[in-house]
Amino acid sequence: MIPQSFINGLIERVDIADVVGGRVKLRKAGGNQMGLCPFHDEKTPSFHVYADGHYHCFGCGAHGTTVGFLMEMDGLTFPEAVESLAAFAGVEVPREHAARRSERPPTEGIYEVLAAADERFRGWLGGHAEGAAARAYLTSRGVDGDTARQFGVGLAPSGWETLKSALAKFGEEKLVDAGLAVKNERGRVYDRFRARVVFPIRDTRGRVIGFGGRVYDRSGAKGEGPGENEPKYLNSPETPVFRKGEELYGLFEARRTARRLDHLLVVEGYMDVVALASHGVGGAVATLGTAVGEAHFKRLFRHVNRVICCFDGDAAGRNAAWKAVDAAFPALTAGRELRFVFLPDGEDPDSLVRGRGAAHFRGLIEDAVPVGEYFWDHAKAGLDLDRVDQRATLCDFALPHIALLPNGALRDILLRDLAALARTNATDLQRRLRAPPADPPAPPAAIEADGEVKTEALLHRLVRQPSLFAGLAAEEREALLAADGLLGEVARFLAEQPSADTAVLLGWFVGEPSHAPLAAFAARPLMLRSASAVAAEFSECLRRHVAAEGGRQRRELLDRVRRSDSLDDLRRLRDAKAAADSRAEAADSRMESVAPA
Repeated sequence: MIPQSFINGLIERVDIADVVGGRVKLRKAGGNQMGLCPFHDEKTPSFHVYADGHYHCFGCGAHGTTVGFLMEMDGLTFPEAVESLAAFAGVEVPREHAARRSERPPTEGIYEVLAAADERFRGWLGGHAEGAAARAYLTSRGVDGDTARQFGVGLAPSGWETLKSALAKFGEEKLVDAGLAVKNERGRVYDRFRARVVFPIRDTRGRVIGFGGRVYDRSGAKGEGPGENEPKYLNSPETPVFRKGEELYGLFEARRTARRLDHLLVVEGYMDVVALASHGVGGAVATLGTAVGEAHFKRLFRHVNRVICCFDGDAAGRNAAWKAVDAAFPALTAGRELRFVFLPDGEDPDSLVRGRGAAHFRGLIEDAVPVGEYFWDHAKAGLDLDRVDQRATLCDFALPHIALLPNGALRDILLRDLAALARTNATDLQRRLRAPPADPPAPPAAIEADGEVKTEALLHRLVRQPSLFAGLAAEEREALLAADGLLGEVARFLAEQPSADTAVLLGWFVGEPSHAPLAAFAARPLMLRSASAVAAEFSECLRRHVAAEGGRQRRELLDRVRRSDSLDDLRRLRDAKAAADSRAEAADSRMESVAPA
């Protein structure tokens, strides 16, 4: 692992304007800098780079730290972006063995056991008694030896404990944690993959994170194969290192074999990926038993600007393609393309490339249907646009989908197309869309009309001015550290990193779901400019928040007292309420003593 202290220091050391300025032409705007956003097409600058180490675009909403900028621009993972930033600064990246944060699943040892399993599987394909049948199957599917080695294809022999015995040194628990073994209700542990051709699934750093297995023709082979009720395809389960709904099989191999990818082709299964590569058609990736979703498209567009989805031409394939449209639309910022290839009925990429050759398949890719063309073919299907009511139906159907697109050329074009098809005014259609505001969103109100303080108000001030935490009295810090949710997470981080600024704070949460809301808070200006005024307001907001929370807890206790039927429960609840009242009064007294005049 890269030490967090090094990441914090690196973000502080490197001026974000120096990094962004190498890609975007910036000009001074007060104490910050601004330019045309590199993530969407615009003519008026709305991309702001702040001196505290983060950026925000008020046009498309892109935001993050220096590390986040490199991840988005260059399609890098978080560790890769840190390494790139370190190279920019001319420093070495240190490594250390450390436990991950407690809220994340433990990964210690899982990569090691997966790598050992990968080595065994590959060795068994060439050296096990059952390897001949597996190799014959691969040959029949058009997979040659070079391609099998490129993708690390292996064999999981038959038998319930073949792999378990080979990797006994790791222990049963670690094999189960890695998804290599299954523990049944009676406590028996046995191999997950048996009598299958096995395909290692790798992350972008080349580490094995899981496996996919396919049954093969075992005519004449000895040993027990998969049962009749077992699926033809089998993937690793969700593990601390493998998230099925986000991973793409073949992405590592596609990046490794091409210096610069022109496009990525999304197909259904790993046999399609391997078969296409064996025939010289590279750049194919596959989802792992799930439909292609928004997380997949975000990952794909980090690496290329053109994604081509390959679907069957039947009704199911067309339905899958339409779902892919909605999943991809939020990621289609300026310069990015989505296209579709629809195969003849009864064909898949594997059978088609073997039957008609690579040149024919490349021709299909060249003639792929642009997303806009497919969008209108689907949206207009079955409608008579000479009828007013059906033109209204088209608008009602199409607008929610168009609203998913970021501001940019594609969104404008589809709106103009809809206006022409519906014979209406594009400006009226634009008004119906819930378009993102062009100006910065207003900061959240600190105090509601009833005196209650929003948690978001406290978070907003902490993110914009992290030094507020260190300036609090002990009682106030304790109240924040005990808070639920993201407010408590941020407070606990600042307790460990009291000198952190906004950029360091955001950097800690990169890659976490909470990064996006925190970055949005960072982009909102504070109404009060004076640091002392912000500190005084924050302290008052915190005092009211604590009082409101105490009141809520006392009301809940009182309600439980009223609803309790048990005399013993009633006594305990009344004691708890009395204790809560006493603590709240003491806390109110302490908070009043430290509150600003």
